[in-house]
Amino acid sequence: MATLTIPNSDKGYTIQFAIKDSAGNAKDLTDYYVTLKVWVPGIPGTLKVTGVCTITDAVNGLASYTLTGVDFALTGIYQAELELTKVSGGITIVRESTGNFSITVVESG
Repeated sequence: MATLTIPNSDKGYTIQFAIKDSAGNAKDLTDYYVTLKVWVPGIPGTLKVTGVCTITDAVNGLASYTLTGVDFALTGIYQAELELTKVSGGITIVRESTGNFSITVVESG
């Protein structure tokens, strides 16, 4: 995924994701939950944002996340990934993550 640039403290801004498998094809997200996880580089154990994404087109691997006003209050460069979780009968049967990508948060103007 490319580096994203967003304004700080923005609310209602929607980030779109096109999730692909290791071969570069659209990942079928049917029966998956997608979670956006964001942390400060070098401190992956302390998540700054953990948010559930909306799957907008499961078959074509499309999902989105709409920012709250507190998700990115501070400017800076963050690392992120999408965690894909498939659950059946209340039991997690698959958990996988996308590669890391960067989010740059800039002063809003």
